[in-house]
Amino acid sequence: MEAVEFFQDFYSDFDMERALHLLQDLNIGVQSRMKHLSKGNKEKIQLILVMSRQAQLYILDEPIGGVDPAARDYILRTIINNYSPTSSVIISTHLISDVEQILDEVIFLQ
Repeated sequence: MEAVEFFQDFYSDFDMERALHLLQDLNIGVQSRMKHLSKGNKEKIQLILVMSRQAQLYILDEPIGGVDPAARDYILRTIINNYSPTSSVIISTHLISDVEQILDEVIFLQ
């Protein structure tokens, strides 16, 4: 997948092994093209690319918006199981009930 290769070339902290493992979990081949994937799978691949980095801060804007409940569960599990323990994750969402059980702290902005 070109996006995976781009991330590997662009980010020195990108973990190719993790990305390939997560793609395999979704049964998405590395030769797949983004334009042929469903909206839910595109969202999942974007998340896989981000969560395959060893970042200190992950900022996710509406990562579960517009996808079906099964995709939401996958996305939330991927976030929880793949962020670096020394990093922080910021999630902006209006789907509070879907994320409240995985959060340590919550800040509401008006």
